[in-house]
Amino acid sequence: MVKLTDDGRTVADASALLIRSVERRLSAGKPVRRNLPDGGRVHVDRPLPFLCLYTRPDGTEDVGTRRLVVGEASYLIGAGSVRARKMSMSLLRSIVSTLRDQFGAFLVVEVWAGPNLEDGAPPAFRLVDSSSVGDQLVLDVLGKALSDIRVHGRRATVEVVRKTSELQPRPRPTMAERGAKMLGCTWIGIEVAPFYRNPQGDVVYPAVLRALRGRFGRALQQAFFHFATNNTAHRAKNVVSLGRRAMVRAVWTADEQLAGISSSFDLLIAINPTKPQALWDAFRRSNYDKAPEFRYRRLPIDPSLVKRALYLTDLERIEDPVIASLFREKQFELDRQLTMLSDRGTPRFLLGSQQLYGPCSPELVRHAEEILERIPSTARGSPAGASVGAKEFCRRAESELEAYRAVSDEFTATVQVSDKVMAGLMVSHGHLLVAPDYRSPKARIDALIQHEIGTHLVTYYNGKAQRFRQLSTGLAGYDELQEGLAVLAEFLVGGMSPARLRILAARVLSVRAAIDGGGFIDVFRLLCRFGFSRRTSFNVCIRVFRGGGLTKDMVYLRGLLSVLEHLRQGGDLTSLYLGKIAIQHIEIVQQLRSRSILTAPPFVPHFLERPDSLRRLQQVRDGLHLYDLADQ
Repeated sequence: MVKLTDDGRTVADASALLIRSVERRLSAGKPVRRNLPDGGRVHVDRPLPFLCLYTRPDGTEDVGTRRLVVGEASYLIGAGSVRARKMSMSLLRSIVSTLRDQFGAFLVVEVWAGPNLEDGAPPAFRLVDSSSVGDQLVLDVLGKALSDIRVHGRRATVEVVRKTSELQPRPRPTMAERGAKMLGCTWIGIEVAPFYRNPQGDVVYPAVLRALRGRFGRALQQAFFHFATNNTAHRAKNVVSLGRRAMVRAVWTADEQLAGISSSFDLLIAINPTKPQALWDAFRRSNYDKAPEFRYRRLPIDPSLVKRALYLTDLERIEDPVIASLFREKQFELDRQLTMLSDRGTPRFLLGSQQLYGPCSPELVRHAEEILERIPSTARGSPAGASVGAKEFCRRAESELEAYRAVSDEFTATVQVSDKVMAGLMVSHGHLLVAPDYRSPKARIDALIQHEIGTHLVTYYNGKAQRFRQLSTGLAGYDELQEGLAVLAEFLVGGMSPARLRILAARVLSVRAAIDGGGFIDVFRLLCRFGFSRRTSFNVCIRVFRGGGLTKDMVYLRGLLSVLEHLRQGGDLTSLYLGKIAIQHIEIVQQLRSRSILTAPPFVPHFLERPDSLRRLQQVRDGLHLYDLADQ
């Protein structure tokens, strides 16, 4: 009996049409993404001289294993039934033939799972090659990369065998040596010990599989890179440039949902106490002896309902492990922020803040103490009496915004006087907000503009220029790098006064004191003993104790230290302005740029074009010490 497809064609005819379509697209340099019978799938991002192959064994779900290949730029997943296996093998022959002729050689890496293991088994791999003399380097590179894998503290073991017949118990790879010889390609088999699932083989351990996927993918890419470089006409810029470029629809859906949730509230506005001037007046009338009672704006969202939407965001369908990891980090961060909104005004808020912003380390405290020891309380600030109000500051800021709008009309930021700002300045959702009663030393105007516009707004609109919306709303943990860059900008334009450096140190010590159980009055008196004025001490305390205890203010100095170290190590500066990213994302962003997923940022801070700024930047690269920043 002849089997028919849903549209009445024979299975053979459907297979032939699919294969011809794939051949035409690959020959034209176009991507291929098609579903195959019984849950199979072919994904070829772009013509490449390699492919990752996985075939589900007939009669079993083999849970988790297919996830090891779906993050690659080129993969073929087949089912174990006779019909599906025949179709996938015909398709594989077509892909290999088309791309082998184009590149001069072709590599197939086949992945399958070994027998189920007892709980607690370590990562382990068995490699089989196709006995080609010229492939020893690739096999060695792959073996070394796999042996470097650590999952939850346990290092992988790797065994190399020369023929599948030597494997006991014998696996059933789809190709093996004979198939590779018939196709005229190189074949390497990887048997993966399925330590990522339970002994019965029907339940995946998600955290274990996620940890394995990223590391396993990097090992595969090293093998692909060395094979392509030494055996084919393909020339990749680096290892990571061979990663996938095309994103499945689930990526953009999840990105939109997470960015939308992130944009639905502003944590700082929600926890800024209302009427800060009245708080100061009451504190002064109490003879500086009674902590102010904070009152907050009504929340525009219900945190529990937003959390429900947050965890309805489907991250499991994202194939790329790097992107999935970034999104999961953001999901956890938003969860913590929403919990903090629910805990606003309670002791629990401080605990959530420590989770969000990390520890106030002894090393950071030591730096803060040394700043206050080395720079006396009489250190110069700005010339007395030389200050401007909100109206003049807005005029100067608007002039700076116009310069960026001249580069692109996509830079739509505005400067607004707003009572949502507790004191001073803040950037929210791509706009600069200025407190109505704001006053600034005239000598600090340029430094403040470069802090807020040249850093926070430039990174916002650079992120907005990328396809990922989260690069404008902010990847998880972005505050530290943002504030580090912003403080660096103050130095680069000559606006880092000794008094400003002392304030950054004071914020760290205040956060540390609050974590250690100190109250508002305790921290206020501590700062006064360090020589800060009562108003300055009050302003620092109100920042630290808002919401119930916000530890964010320590990241200004911590971020500055991280950026200084990055530059001393020869790191690039302009790439840090691509969007709102964290220190730990620098390498990932570089990888995504190599994969052509991210593009160069359209806006570069204008102060980086100034000769004096470039001179100071070179001083930092040459090792200028933190304590000397205020003297340049």
